[in-house]
Amino acid sequence: MRHLHDRVTIFLDRDGTLNHDIGYVTSPDALTLFDDAVDAVRRLNHAGSQVILVTNQSAVGRGLMSLADLDAIHRRLKDMLRAGGAHLDGIVFCPHQPEAGCRCRKPASGLIDQAATIFDIDMHRSYVIGDKRTDMELAVHVGAVGVLVTTSPFGQQALREVETGRLCVGAVASNLSGAVDWILENSRMRLRQKSVGS
Repeated sequence: MRHLHDRVTIFLDRDGTLNHDIGYVTSPDALTLFDDAVDAVRRLNHAGSQVILVTNQSAVGRGLMSLADLDAIHRRLKDMLRAGGAHLDGIVFCPHQPEAGCRCRKPASGLIDQAATIFDIDMHRSYVIGDKRTDMELAVHVGAVGVLVTTSPFGQQALREVETGRLCVGAVASNLSGAVDWILENSRMRLRQKSVGS
């Protein structure tokens, strides 16, 4: 199996992309992954990609849960992935309400900037997978390729914006597995083009 260069980075949204979006996931028991989520992340791991969760969690700022609650949710997420042979390389999150005017809430680039202080990231070889317009705007802001998944009502709304030319994305997929299919093939094509050009 041909592996991708280990500097390919996947910035992965959480709610509506990796797990069902129920409004606010405020306890570990409320976290329900999509059926294809574990396998999709595992395939990225096996391809040598860095997988970094990048998520807005305003429920903390709204007082609906604490940072300790969020940590417990993410521990459960990591356990669920680990049980299927998958893992996240990192997790960065924004706990603020939209009105806070912070620099970390997507689509601002603060979370990516934070990740870049920890990981070796080449933005030109990076992808953002998400179900919301803000995820795709984030990709544009940081110079990554946006891959929209239509696994939630937000994703369907964003798709309509793509179809009418109001939102720019690299690709659209019906689920996380489809997004991974496209990224793996796109990354292989980029490597082949680089090899031919060198």
